[in-house]
Amino acid sequence: MKILTYPLSLLYRFIIFIRNFAYNSGIKKPRILEPKIISVGNIAAGGTGKTPFVEMITEYLLKKKKFVVVVSKGYKRENDDIKVVETGFKNEKHELNTEILGDEAMMLLENLSATGLEGGLLVVGDDKTKTAKFAATKFKPEIIIVDDGFQHRKLYRDLDIVILNPGGDKHLIPAGNLREPLKNFKRADLLVINNKFDKLPVNENRKNKPQVICSYIFEGLKNIKYESVQPEQVSSAVVFCGIGEPDSFKQLIAQLNIKIDAFIPFPDHHNFSNSDLEKVMQSFKSHNSSHIITTQKDFVRIKNSELVLKAKSENTYKNLLYNFPLYFAKIKMQIDQNSEYLYKEIDNLLDTE
Repeated sequence: MKILTYPLSLLYRFIIFIRNFAYNSGIKKPRILEPKIISVGNIAAGGTGKTPFVEMITEYLLKKKKFVVVVSKGYKRENDDIKVVETGFKNEKHELNTEILGDEAMMLLENLSATGLEGGLLVVGDDKTKTAKFAATKFKPEIIIVDDGFQHRKLYRDLDIVILNPGGDKHLIPAGNLREPLKNFKRADLLVINNKFDKLPVNENRKNKPQVICSYIFEGLKNIKYESVQPEQVSSAVVFCGIGEPDSFKQLIAQLNIKIDAFIPFPDHHNFSNSDLEKVMQSFKSHNSSHIITTQKDFVRIKNSELVLKAKSENTYKNLLYNFPLYFAKIKMQIDQNSEYLYKEIDNLLDTE
């Protein structure tokens, strides 16, 4: 398949080169806004941990009592209008759903709300420059964090952060999953290496770029009522997910010493159909598993779907959520090494306001 798609990758590489050349040479100028702009992005398509990292630095700024706006595209939304919600919004009456905000934005909102920190906004819109300009003009925040902004060069950024996974693909879309050549990380101000659930050595030879080393912390297995179950209480499980790197989630479950009866991957940001969920439930029954486990992003997408929130009677979504032992793995990002690189850069931005 890579042989067949390689010519398209070469064409894609040429298009990316022309675009970057236009900005690097000054032919095109990025839009400069009044607030300080932090971009968190990647070079590979999906699966590097951008949103957990955005959550972590947003918490840091909110704890410092800064007025921060997070700009997110809101993938797989039904509408392209701009939506604004406070980071402390609890959504207890279910006014918001994934069709309005998208799965990652909805997950980010839930996690930030759970901290009890207030003073920020989440602004979701398809066009990041337009959305950031809207937020800057209307709300006048001190800092705007752009989730997934590395390739969005129309917008000037004061701090450009790129997250990399160790190893990974070396081919551009569509032959691989790279959005641009790996060497383009040199455009960033700061590199974040996300080891996820591994403990890998640091590659110190990345053009002398400052590197922050991160990984994930497993915080527990939760269900629809936010009740917990300990991994040792799970004798076996059917595991499913729709994320950028499904193997990393499978690795986590294996590290928890949970026997995986079946692993069912779906595409990233997948909108689950009734047949998808029935497949999961049927697998659970046929294997006589004790639990069903998924990611928080997938759980948020199922739980907050209009198919659940507006359903007047039992349906496949509600059946899985309330009549099966469905749990999601709650994880959080942590910095393992060189946190001073990150927070020094952020604090310098605050000092120059």
